[in-house]
Amino acid sequence: MIECDDPDCEQRFDDGQWYAYEDDLLADAKDDGWQILYADEHPELERDMHYCPAHRLPECVTCTNIMIDSTGWKDGQCPECIKEEIPNERS
Repeated sequence: MIECDDPDCEQRFDDGQWYAYEDDLLADAKDDGWQILYADEHPELERDMHYCPAHRLPECVTCTNIMIDSTGWKDGQCPECIKEEIPNERS
């Protein structure tokens, strides 16, 4: 079972199956709309984080970056895309 890391949410993912490997549980959660953020892919995280479909963190409108910290973001675009002057399709 995994729990949503949003502090105001008590949502859990548990489809009642027994898993020999945690990766299988996480894959099923992703298929069900959960957002799984791995600390080794996001150095600003101290641990892996899980968000239910209702509390997913926003993604950059032009790439796949996740808005973990809103510093430097503008109009839904991450600092890297802004720096590279990638056009924001929503603007």
